Amino acid sequence: MALAPDCLRNGAGAGAIAAAAREFSARSSCRAIGIQTRQRRLRLIANATIDRSAGDIARDAPAPGKIKIDPQILQPVDGFPALPRTFSITIHGVTLEEELERLKQDIKGVAGVIDVCWIGELVQGGPRGGYVTVQLELQSDATLRSVTSAIQALDSSKLLVLPYKNNSWKWRDYKINFGVAGCGNPIILVHGFGGNAGHFGNLLSYLAENNKVYAIDLLGFGDSEKPKQADYSPDLWAELVCDFAQEFTENGAVLVGNSIGSLSALTAAVKGGKNTVRGLVLLNCAGAMNRKGLTQDGFLLQLLSPVFVGVEYILAQPRFANLLFNRFRSKDNIRKILTQQAYCNKESVTDQLVDILYHPSTDEGAVDVFVKVFTGNNPGSRPEKLMSEVEIPVLVLWGDRDAWTPANGPVAKFFVDLEKKRNDVKFYALEGVGHCPHDDRPEIAAEYIRSFLSSLNW
Repeated sequence: MALAPDCLRNGAGAGAIAAAAREFSARSSCRAIGIQTRQRRLRLIANATIDRSAGDIARDAPAPGKIKIDPQILQPVDGFPALPRTFSITIHGVTLEEELERLKQDIKGVAGVIDVCWIGELVQGGPRGGYVTVQLELQSDATLRSVTSAIQALDSSKLLVLPYKNNSWKWRDYKINFGVAGCGNPIILVHGFGGNAGHFGNLLSYLAENNKVYAIDLLGFGDSEKPKQADYSPDLWAELVCDFAQEFTENGAVLVGNSIGSLSALTAAVKGGKNTVRGLVLLNCAGAMNRKGLTQDGFLLQLLSPVFVGVEYILAQPRFANLLFNRFRSKDNIRKILTQQAYCNKESVTDQLVDILYHPSTDEGAVDVFVKVFTGNNPGSRPEKLMSEVEIPVLVLWGDRDAWTPANGPVAKFFVDLEKKRNDVKFYALEGVGHCPHDDRPEIAAEYIRSFLSSLNW
């Protein structure tokens, strides 16, 4: 059985650990490793086993108290290597039951994989027609990033591998989808317009090595519900993020947002306060949700304002809105936007990424979300106003090749100036990176974020 040292080191509830152990035992076929050192460690924690991705299990279990484990117990001793770890991942592109056994054997041959502990039920749907959840036991020196990349390479034309387990949660009677992986201090990833949890897959695979990472589908996006009557805005999404943090974390989380997701995360920090949001990472932060909040962003945008008004008029006509949306969401157009505008590293624009972004647009209600975001009357508060109310550490990363929120634009300049006035704000321009640093160059973004996380007093 595989332990999750980070979970224990951070004081997971005893009841949660026991519940996770029961769940793991019920569905796991992983072999126990019977070396003396491992047995001694297992006895010290009452044989508790927990999956580094079992956030939903741990949350639902009773937690009457906390246990504290001496970190020395979790370190290699007597010459034995560190304990293996378990992660749950989602593999899209599996559509037939008979494919599961072959997939299992193929994964067992991947470097760094000790065993395939279990494969969940085959679910029809998703961006590649069907998917399964797979729990892996990894060698101590294998990374989640390297293993998921190797599994993806088994059949890159068919498979789409995401480094987390999918879960759902009810919020105001709406289904909210999220992914979770890892153990440790919690991080919540908040995507931008047209994005979803899968857009953060590459960054998550780095951060989940040392943290418990949640990637959430905001209301109206991804696999979350898309109600037509919702008033989509950064304020609404901030309330969702705050409630999510209060539901799934004990002492708050660090929020990492991109574009409009940054604006929503920043708004959540103001609404939730220090006990809910412990720190902020803003990736190419948007100034507002739509043109109604961008009137102060310079002469050019003011000059283009009549164009935006014309687009809003067209979107108000359902027939034309559908035509425009269908053209906007086509796979060819998504790839064109990514390669020509959003990304600098063209190798990051894969078929998998295009499918991740395309699939949610086929859901009922997706066109209504598209229209409401572009035409909504609540574009959100400006970052300049919000930052005056934020009293937590903030890391700002900005791709210097961003065509949408440029590094020499008003929002980026505001943060550059703010860094000179506040010790708790750090700004870094990332050379040769576009609008989505977390996916354009995830390895670079991850290094800055890890350094920031290590500086926090959690």
